[in-house]
Amino acid sequence: MAEPSGEEHPQDAPGGASPREREFERVGDTLLVSYSISEEFEPEFTEAYDIAAGGMAMITNAELPKGAPVIVQIELRGDSRPVIRVAGIVRWSHFDTMLRRYRTGVSFIDVDDQTHGDLLRYIDTLHLLRDMGVL
Repeated sequence: MAEPSGEEHPQDAPGGASPREREFERVGDTLLVSYSISEEFEPEFTEAYDIAAGGMAMITNAELPKGAPVIVQIELRGDSRPVIRVAGIVRWSHFDTMLRRYRTGVSFIDVDDQTHGDLLRYIDTLHLLRDMGVL
């Protein structure tokens, strides 16, 4: 597979939007996630390194095509609730020469109120723990 050129760290401004223009507050916490491009394929386990109620950035072994649908499962550390399952769309996927893997951005679609609330609660908790110096 050829290594594409271009930005190595697109998480700062995917799609030209600055972090200040984003709709949802993000937190750069590492989470265990799995994703699949279809129900027909086994999920691949990886980590998300930037997450918000509206989407996330994760590490992938392959470049995922922009606009491709994905199914994501997110495990919120320390949370007794079941794993969150949400549909998404790939917004960008760029090769990181340091990691020798791809950084991939996903926007969540059709997020129900319960899932949205769970994600917001988790993000708020992480911010609080960081403010207290725990993280």
